Amino acid sequence: MIHLFLADSGIGGLLTALGIDGKALALNAAAFLVVVWVMGRFVYPPLMKALDAKRDELNATAKAKQAADQQLQEAEATAAKIIAEARTAADAVVAEARDEADQRVKSAEQRAEKQAERIVAEAREQLAQDVAGARRALAAETARLVVSATETILDEKLDDRRDSALVTKALEGKR
Repeated sequence: MIHLFLADSGIGGLLTALGIDGKALALNAAAFLVVVWVMGRFVYPPLMKALDAKRDELNATAKAKQAADQQLQEAEATAAKIIAEARTAADAVVAEARDEADQRVKSAEQRAEKQAERIVAEAREQLAQDVAGARRALAAETARLVVSATETILDEKLDDRRDSALVTKALEGKR
């Protein structure tokens, strides 16, 4: 059958009929096989080795990414837990501060109430003293007016001892 492709017949052979040079085809095929052998021997093994190394590197990177993602998730969970604990602690501190502030306000209110009661008591005492002083002053003024009225009525001036006795007698008569 090869003979059909290469033979020169009266018709010129099949390859010649197709416009293909048989010698050039054989040389090209031999050159192709030499290139394939050279590439298979010297080019493809280092190339495959480099590709395998790159694949291994990518696989290692993917594993490292997975590990990093897992660590990130764990860190986020830990951070969320810490934040929750911190919020709980902060809420407790705020509640404690409010309680302490309420206690201080109550204490201040109690002190203010006691001070107000003391001031009112002092004011009442002062008022009682002022009223007693006013009564004494009123009694003295009344006695003076009675003496003056008596002098006017009697047209005579009484001495202090008689004035005092007359006033006392007048005051006892009214009671």
